[in-house]
Amino acid sequence: MKITISRIFETTKALATESGQELQDFINFCAQFSEITLRALRNGLTYEDNMDCEARTVAVSHGVALPLTVPKRPKEIRCRRIINPQYALSQPLIWYFSNTGQPIIKCNFSPTPTAPVEIDIIILY
Repeated sequence: MKITISRIFETTKALATESGQELQDFINFCAQFSEITLRALRNGLTYEDNMDCEARTVAVSHGVALPLTVPKRPKEIRCRRIINPQYALSQPLIWYFSNTGQPIIKCNFSPTPTAPVEIDIIILY
């Protein structure tokens, strides 16, 4: 089902009422906001478009700490997906700061891989 602005916010009907005339600026604002939001969603809005973050793919070895080089101090690091569907995280991705302030991630997989596993992460600043 495709969402259209007229289904979300029918401005002509709203503006034809007495209340609509009194709230004309608010109704127009809501209609414009809806249009912008839907256009962004239809065009494939991404995390990077909307948030101060960075998405990247990294290769992580089971149980081994992996330092990340980042432009500023992260507020959160999340695993978006594991590239190879043969593996799953046996516990959530662990992240912390080293003594020098560098962010470190660590993953444990099931089954235990013999080589590094590529994962997509998102780093929120």
